[in-house]
Amino acid sequence: MNEPKYETVKQALLHQIQSGELRPGDKLPNEEDLMKQFQVSGITIRKAMTELANEGAITRIKRKGSFVNGAQAANNSSHLIAFILSAEDNFDVSYMKIIKGAQQVAAEFNYSLIVEWSNENLAVEQASIQKMLDRKVDGFLIYPFDPTESKDNYRLIEQSNIPYLLVDRYNVDHPSHFSGCNNFDGAILATRELISLKHTKIKFASYQFFLHSEQERFAGYCSAMRQAGLPVTDDNLLTRIDYDALADSILKRNITALFCSNDKLAIEMIEQLTGRGIKIPQDVSIMGFDDWDHAGNLSIGLSTVRQDFEEIGRNAANLLNQVIQDKTHGGNTKILSGVSLVIRESTCENPYA
Repeated sequence: MNEPKYETVKQALLHQIQSGELRPGDKLPNEEDLMKQFQVSGITIRKAMTELANEGAITRIKRKGSFVNGAQAANNSSHLIAFILSAEDNFDVSYMKIIKGAQQVAAEFNYSLIVEWSNENLAVEQASIQKMLDRKVDGFLIYPFDPTESKDNYRLIEQSNIPYLLVDRYNVDHPSHFSGCNNFDGAILATRELISLKHTKIKFASYQFFLHSEQERFAGYCSAMRQAGLPVTDDNLLTRIDYDALADSILKRNITALFCSNDKLAIEMIEQLTGRGIKIPQDVSIMGFDDWDHAGNLSIGLSTVRQDFEEIGRNAANLLNQVIQDKTHGGNTKILSGVSLVIRESTCENPYA
């Protein structure tokens, strides 16, 4: 029985590696040259290269080529990326989507992704970072709880000369590479939608206003309000929410719409206000931000701003790989994924306009 063509190519290249003709770190010919050399199709070459990579004989690096293994040892590369997530809910689908996107791209570059949960605890975050430094990872993705308070943890990585990138949450006083969504534009979209529904008494609600992402959303809200000629004062921002007082303001028509900084708060708003006899959206329209998976499956579907969590993860891993390969340290490249508006039952035209 004839040997498959891809196996012939694979064995020929393997012989060159084992004989020393191709040495550790050497770059293999590109696909087109190998097609000419072996007189086979591109599919055959790709199959042979995949087999060699799976067996650990070569390392394939996107847009750079294929290299005889041993190069990664020479570069002291572990081919590991650590993803430190400081999250309250480890089973939140949005986190899983970010991980999925990052993992897909990391695999393309022959990296394994190690996920560590630090549960909104700075000491645990620091211990996780140190553990990953001890494993000599090639880089870090960090989704911090509080980017400002975490700055000492970033310095720990910087002192080790390892590249890192922040995901979703940014520290303006300690610039770094970053992957997130366009919070400002998303907030403008949401606020303009509420204004188009004839709402003029719109409040912005947040309970983690120390986060730069929520501040950006508030800035977008303020921009849209001012562009529409609507007043913006300190009273427009709700950070400590007394639901009894809020329900009273709604019934007095002092508030006709609420733009919440995220879906979690928006869903809490709906539950708390409906429990106090407030009808949504008849008495007050509620808008969120994120588009959680279950936002459309609530008894009152949540209107919200959708961000693509998988894209954020993919962008993060792509940028980190670029920084690792270029051997550049420091820098503050920001990649912002797009946003879109999702309209459901929690918003309607202001019936009192």
